[in-house]
Amino acid sequence: QPHTPERTTAPTPAPTLAPTPPTPLPELCPDVGDQNYKSECKLQLAARIVAESTVVLKNEGGVLPLSKAASVALIGSQACAQDPLAIAGGSGWNGMACQQVHKANVRDGVAKLGVQRAWCPDQPDHGNSKAGEADVVLAVVVPAKASEGGDRPTLQLQPEDAALIRRYADEGRRVVVAMNAPGPMITSTWDANVAAIAVSWLPGQQNGRGIAMALFNEEYEASGRLTVTFPRCSTEACTQADERSSVALGDQIDNHAYLKYTDKALIGYRWYQANNIPVSYPFGFGLFAYGSAQVSYSNAANAPSGGGVKVTCTLSHSGPRAGLDVPQLYLKFPPSVATPGWVQPKWVLKGFDKVMLNPSEPKVVTFALTARDLSYWDDGPGRSLWVCAPGQFTACVGANSRDAEQQACTMFSAPCAGQAGA
Repeated sequence: QPHTPERTTAPTPAPTLAPTPPTPLPELCPDVGDQNYKSECKLQLAARIVAESTVVLKNEGGVLPLSKAASVALIGSQACAQDPLAIAGGSGWNGMACQQVHKANVRDGVAKLGVQRAWCPDQPDHGNSKAGEADVVLAVVVPAKASEGGDRPTLQLQPEDAALIRRYADEGRRVVVAMNAPGPMITSTWDANVAAIAVSWLPGQQNGRGIAMALFNEEYEASGRLTVTFPRCSTEACTQADERSSVALGDQIDNHAYLKYTDKALIGYRWYQANNIPVSYPFGFGLFAYGSAQVSYSNAANAPSGGGVKVTCTLSHSGPRAGLDVPQLYLKFPPSVATPGWVQPKWVLKGFDKVMLNPSEPKVVTFALTARDLSYWDDGPGRSLWVCAPGQFTACVGANSRDAEQQACTMFSAPCAGQAGA
C-alpha cells in the first residue's frame, strides 16, 4: 500500500456545506443577436454548466468544498495563465467567443468569489513558496491539447505536472487537484496522496469562474458524473507500454489493428467490464454532495408498461446536507441472446436522472424502458433488424457502472419478447 504522509498544514476552516443561493437565471436568456456570446446572462449560464458538470472524484477529510476563509497556494502553469487552455482544437474551437471574451483562469474565479488569500505560483516549476503556510495547495492542470484529426499521445498529465502534484502531496500538504480533461485520463500515477480531485471538461470562457464555483460550492454544486472510464495504469511508473496494456485498444495502436472495428458492442466501459480490467474511476462515477454521504438505492421493482417495462427505485441518504444525485439504470440482457453479430456486454446503460435528495427524505425515481431498449441488433444471415430479446433481464439502479449491480436490482421478462422491428 502507498504511504500516506501526515498532513502538515493547519486545518482548513470548516466550509459552509449549503451552497450560496444562486442568482436567479431566467428560463431563457434574452436573444441579443450577434452579442449573445458575451451577454451576462449567457456567461452566467455557462459558469453554472461548468460548476454543475464538474465531477468530484476524491475528497478525503471533507476538504471540499473549500472555505472562503482558507488560504490557497495555487500551483501549476494553468492556475494564473493569461490564456488558459480551456477549449479544444478543431470543431471545439470557438475563436470569436474565446478571443473577444477573456477566458477566466482559476485565480480570476477564486478572486471573484471574494477569497482574500490566494497566491499565484512564484517558482520556475510553477510551484509556490507560500505552500507551507497555506491551508490548501490547489493544483490546476490540463493535459496536452486535444484536437480534431489526431489522437492524444497519452492519457497522462504532462510529466512536470504529475511531478509537481506528487511533490506537494508527498510533503503532506492538503493538495486539491482541479483538472480540465478532454476525455479519459490516467490519474493513478499521482493521485494516491492528494486530498481531493475535481474534473471539469475544457469549459471555455467561464473556465476559472465555473471551476471556482464548483470548488467552493458557490451557487451551484459540483454534481457531474464521468461520461468516460478513467483507467488504472498497470504500474506506478506507467511507461508508454504499461499505459497501452492498461487501456482499451492500447495494444492495437502500433499494428493499426484498431482500424478494424472488431469490438462491436464492447465499447468504453463495456470493454473494461468484459475483460475484467480494473480501473481507477468507472464510467458514471462521481461523489454525491462532495462525498458527505452515501446514497442508498433500494426497493427496485418493475411493471409492464406498453411494450416495455417501467423500473422504479427508492433513493435516500442520512448525510448532513441536500445534494444532487445521478441514479443510473444498467441492464443485463438474457443469456439466451445469441446471434453471430451479437457481442454480449455485461451491463448496458439504459437511463439516468438527476434528482435533489434531502437528508432522511426518500425519493422514488422511475425509468421507462421501451421495446427498443430491450432489443438487440440481429445481423445474422438475412436479418439486420432489432429484435426484442426473450428471456430474463436484470435491471440494476445505482451510482455508477461498477457499483450498480450491488445496489438495487430487479428481474423481468420483456412484454415484447421475440418481436422484430422494435
